[in-house]
Amino acid sequence: MPWLPEVHSDVETLWWMGNVVLRELSVRVATQDGAIAGFAAIQPGWLDHLYIAPARQRAGLGTLLLAEARRIGGDPLRLWVFQRNLAARAFYRRHGFVEEELTDGAANEEREPDVRMIWSAP
Repeated sequence: MPWLPEVHSDVETLWWMGNVVLRELSVRVATQDGAIAGFAAIQPGWLDHLYIAPARQRAGLGTLLLAEARRIGGDPLRLWVFQRNLAARAFYRRHGFVEEELTDGAANEEREPDVRMIWSAP
C-alpha cells in the first residue's frame, strides 16, 4: 500500500503512543525470534490498532493478536481500515469481519477513504 500522508511528527507520535495508547488501551505485543514483530491496541468494542511489521507478516501473528482483541474487546468488535488497504480488508474478512460503513475519509486525520468493519460471534 502506498504511503499515507504524514500528519504527525515522530515526537508527536511517540508522545501519543506513550500517553494515550499505552495508558488508555489494552496493548498486546507479538514477538518473533526475540524481536517485537507487531502489536494490537484494544478497548471495549474496538480494535483500535493492529500492526505487524511487513517482514513478519503471514506468520500467524496477526491472527493471534486478533484472537486476543476478540477476547479483550468483546462481541461485537469493530475496527476502521483504509479502503485501499485491500490486504487488511481481506485479512479481516477471512476472520469473519464484515464491512459495515464506507466513508469518504472526511472524519479521519489522513482524509483517506475508510471502512468500518464489524465482527460478531457466530
